[in-house]
Amino acid sequence: MPTWFSEARLQRGADCLWGLVLLSMPVTTFRYLPRVFGQTQVKPLAFYPLSLLVIVLTVLVWRRRRLPLPANSAPLLAFLLIAALSSAMGLLLAPVPLRAFAYEERVVRAWISLAIGLVFFAAAFLMNRNEADLRRSLRWLYAGLALTILWSLVQALAINTPLLSHAFIDRIQFLFSDIGVQARRVVGFAYEPAWLSDQMLLFYTPWLLAALLTGYTLFKRNWVEGLLLGLCLVVVLFTFSRSGLAIAAVAGAATLLTVGRAGLGRLWAWFRGPLRHRRLDAALLLRLGIVLALALAAVAAVRFLSSYEYITNLFDIEHDETFVEYLVDISAGPRLAYTLAGYQVFERAPLTGVGFGGSGLYLFDYFAEWSYTIPEIAKQLAPEANIVPNTKSLYMRLLAETGLPGFWAFMAYLLSFLAMLRRMWHSADLALRYVAVAGVFAWVGFALRNLTQDSLTFPIMWVMFGMLAGLATTHQQKVNV
Repeated sequence: MPTWFSEARLQRGADCLWGLVLLSMPVTTFRYLPRVFGQTQVKPLAFYPLSLLVIVLTVLVWRRRRLPLPANSAPLLAFLLIAALSSAMGLLLAPVPLRAFAYEERVVRAWISLAIGLVFFAAAFLMNRNEADLRRSLRWLYAGLALTILWSLVQALAINTPLLSHAFIDRIQFLFSDIGVQARRVVGFAYEPAWLSDQMLLFYTPWLLAALLTGYTLFKRNWVEGLLLGLCLVVVLFTFSRSGLAIAAVAGAATLLTVGRAGLGRLWAWFRGPLRHRRLDAALLLRLGIVLALALAAVAAVRFLSSYEYITNLFDIEHDETFVEYLVDISAGPRLAYTLAGYQVFERAPLTGVGFGGSGLYLFDYFAEWSYTIPEIAKQLAPEANIVPNTKSLYMRLLAETGLPGFWAFMAYLLSFLAMLRRMWHSADLALRYVAVAGVFAWVGFALRNLTQDSLTFPIMWVMFGMLAGLATTHQQKVNV
């Protein structure tokens, strides 16, 4: 074979394409994608470099005559088998088409969606096999983060100040996205503010927080990750994402209480060191400045969030209102209606499910009466609507579409990552302990996020899981040798 297609050149090409995948990950609603994506909201720009990367990786695997598999591939394969059986069961049930959408179309779309996610996972797994791969990935990942932070802060200036024209920023956004800039909330390169919050918290924050807690840094100056982490949280505030705030609080607390205590101890020892000398010097002034900056930032964040009714109505509770009425008042009523209807679809076929991708064809039959007056539900029920609803929860979707066997197979797959993270945390390798800390934050975050989102395409979840699986599998193979 010509030297141009040598294994070394192919590997360099794969490294470059993988870098472009990570760099373009923030753009989740790219307006110039093949029709195979249909009307789906998830249209990642990263699909283009990923497609080329798949070709290069296929050639590399063929040349090496070896296809490595994740250590936790068994539960994933079990889920795929169960989903295939559920798809066949859905054909046997033969549901009536909903607004010209037949089950056959829904199941094909569901499998394409899952396949795209799995391709992201496979690429991340194959491209992250050792510490050198990890550091290369982090460089590209942080480059994408820098661009996202910059563009998000530009939007924040246009939205909250007269320094930039909102209309001008909106026109730039439409050059690459189907969705423009919102009137009050920052969207970055994503489809909506909640998606930008997911990127900041689930794709970037895990690595930045892990660097602070373990001391494993990519930069010569160890304060860079701290600065980037602070900017990530600032962007999350500008999104006004309630789910984002919940994920930050819960995942952060879970990480600190499980794998972050030693890191907190080191940070505390560094902080209190100058206090023992009882003299005013540069080190003490630095720490006092940090405390003052954090206090001011906390006050500013609370004041900023309290200026938006979308946040403050969480605490506006009437003494005589029911829990359902409260959820409706805080704009969570539609998600509750979808989820409750999804559970009733699950009860229809608890062992087999109604077919992979088919839950939306049944949901209208199970909407609760109290939900009919909610504008979003009423709009979907209107005769002229052309919408197929979804469960808005990945767990409820799996229950409804694949039954208990599919749900537990997928849960076993998710839980298997905790076993991987535990092994890496107990390793003597600092890089693996760093990955374990990042993995705990990401795992808890995804577990929470999937309560209110049901997409199986979600690229950042599959990329994070692929990176964790690649590094953990290599570590396990070394231990077993």
